[in-house]
Amino acid sequence: MKLMNVKGTYDYMPSDMRIRNDILDILRKNFERYGYLPIETPIVNYYELLSYKYSDDAEILSEIYRLTDQGERDLGLRYDLTVPFCKVVGLNKDLVLPFRRYEIGRVFRNGPVKAGRTREFYQCDVDVVGIDNRYIEAEQILMAINTYRELGIDAVVKYNNRKLMSGLIEYAGIPKEKTDSVIGIIDKLEKVSRNELIDMLKELNISDKTINELFKLFEMKYDEYKEIDNDLVKEGVSELDEVNSYLIELNIKDRCEFTPTLARGLSIYTGIVFEFYDKQKRMTSAIGGGGRYDKIITNFMNNGNSYPAVGLSFGLEPIFVILKQEMEKTRLIDIYMVPLDTNIDTLKLASLLREEGYRVLIEMNKKKVGKCFEYAEKNNIKYVMIIGENEVNSGVYKIKDMEEKVEYSYNFDDLIKYLRK
Repeated sequence: MKLMNVKGTYDYMPSDMRIRNDILDILRKNFERYGYLPIETPIVNYYELLSYKYSDDAEILSEIYRLTDQGERDLGLRYDLTVPFCKVVGLNKDLVLPFRRYEIGRVFRNGPVKAGRTREFYQCDVDVVGIDNRYIEAEQILMAINTYRELGIDAVVKYNNRKLMSGLIEYAGIPKEKTDSVIGIIDKLEKVSRNELIDMLKELNISDKTINELFKLFEMKYDEYKEIDNDLVKEGVSELDEVNSYLIELNIKDRCEFTPTLARGLSIYTGIVFEFYDKQKRMTSAIGGGGRYDKIITNFMNNGNSYPAVGLSFGLEPIFVILKQEMEKTRLIDIYMVPLDTNIDTLKLASLLREEGYRVLIEMNKKKVGKCFEYAEKNNIKYVMIIGENEVNSGVYKIKDMEEKVEYSYNFDDLIKYLRK
């Protein structure tokens, strides 16, 4: 048997996990700061549930890990956290709306693998159901900017409106049944060449004249869209105007870039959409995104009521890739204690230091002192304490700063004062 991971899956060692856990701690703290409540949903779901909102030829369906159990049930591993959220709303009839939830959990996609994109990964989602205005979109954009800032990432927001896109396509004279396909192609504008886009549009039997008109429409200035006589365009512009007014008042408009070709790929979106990018371009693809999806839960419930919803997802993997190089020297252990036949006394001292909040590792294999210092250097441990009979009897402890290569002697109270500096 050859020991290896499945393609697109990885083992994360302690230094990596420290970074990932720090990222998740910051995300949780900010989600709760904005009033979102934690939930947890199963990884394994009925395939029918996972596939209900897509046609049979949808690309996402080809990426589902599909399986059967001993009862021959048709199952799959969840590929996102949105469908499970719809299920939660459907199963909990007494849910008080609006309902804000966040969920951080593993999802699985049998898709392409590249930097920041794996096949087993965490999604970190916040969603709210039951609010039908642009106030919530503005707050989510603000939350994302502030959260990325706390993570040490200066985020740039690209945003658009799917109604505007649909209206422009309609205004260009393209049949309604081709709208979603055209939106999917236009969304690729920043990823592929213009000629490739033209070829894709021609495959939909769209004429050269209409294609040229389409490109002209999507290259217009924002204010020019206000002159177009199309109901969907007018509705999209109205919603964008509302969001813009909030972004200006919140003093974050300079971080936000209107991008008329942005669609977020999936056809589930019905209004405002947004994506987040690293301003320093350490990662060129989006590091998060979301938008409004008013029809999914409404259609899922199918009880005559409307369930407007909007949410966003933070990408743990791309955030991790960005921060790994800068954070990988973060210490996992503060103090390394080496007992010289003073096991119990060392354990007692370590317990006191741990109560003070320090991460303490005790050497338990009786390594030679020289090897212990080598171990500390290799594992980026700042302090080493050798605990012998003299230290125990006198109550004065030697501590070596491995960075400064200097050794100090303190009683316990003074030792704590020194460490706190």
